[in-house]
Parts: sequence; structure tokens; C-alpha cells
Amino acid sequence: MPKSFHFDIEFKYPIDDVHRTLTDPRYWEVRLGDLYATSDIDVADGSIQVSVSEEIDSASLPSLVAKVAPSRLGLTRVDHWGPLSDGKAAGSVTGIAHGLPIRIETTLDLTAAESSTRLAVDGTAEVKMPIIGGQIEKLLKKTVEDLLGRDRDAVESFLA
Repeated sequence: MPKSFHFDIEFKYPIDDVHRTLTDPRYWEVRLGDLYATSDIDVADGSIQVSVSEEIDSASLPSLVAKVAPSRLGLTRVDHWGPLSDGKAAGSVTGIAHGLPIRIETTLDLTAAESSTRLAVDGTAEVKMPIIGGQIEKLLKKTVEDLLGRDRDAVESFLA
């Protein structure tokens, strides 16, 4: 059964600036650089979808996951941001492992908070593996929190 999670992230910039950055292909090109084997950026009507794929050495994963992962694990991440409307924007991040039955899905709500911006994250982590799946799902919540925290830091650095 998937594990649900919720957390909030605060950006120190106003929502107009944060959303403009998150939907700017130049931000994503700088952010992604040459980190990923493949990336695709689609922009339309104030929204953006960014897909990235990579293959990683399973030895770099937490030991619980590395024990059951193939030596090379394929990962795909898809970010989507809709247009800004009435001081809000909706988005999502989905992550899939190729080689393990792992899927992460989040819904993201970006809202104005005085001179800052709040990102509410609601998600699920699902690992279809008997016995250890629940333990890995708990690790994934922390992984998503760290990943979106790094994304916030990258947006703030881009805006600085």
C-alpha cells in the first residue's frame, strides 16, 4: 500500500518571481546542465513540462535499496507546472524507477505568502516489493523532501 506524505517548502521570493522561474526554459537548462542522459522541455501557455532520465550505479543508493536493485538503475523524473492564476499555481513531480517497482507521485500547490511563496507538497511513494517495500517508501519521502529543497535552493540562486 502506498505511503502518503505532506510537507511545505518556503521560498524567500514572491510568487510571481518563483513561478516565472519554474516555467522558464532557461532556468531548467541551467539547472539540468549535463546532469542527465536525456532531458526534454515542453512549454505552452504559461505552463511547462520537464522530463529527465538517467541511469545510476545502484551502489550510490541507500543500502536497503542497493541490495535489491540491479547494478544500473534507470530513473525518470517529470516536473509539470501550470499557469499562475489568482496568486496560485498547480504542479506535479512524478518519479519512476526502471528496474525496480518504485513510483513517486506528488501534487504541488504554489501560493503567495506575504513577500514569500509557499509550496505545499502532497505525495505518495509506492514500492511493490514484499517485506521491504514499506521501509523503502519511508526513505522515499525524505528523498523527495531533499530533492524539492534542492530545487528551491536552485530557484533562489537563479533569482539572486
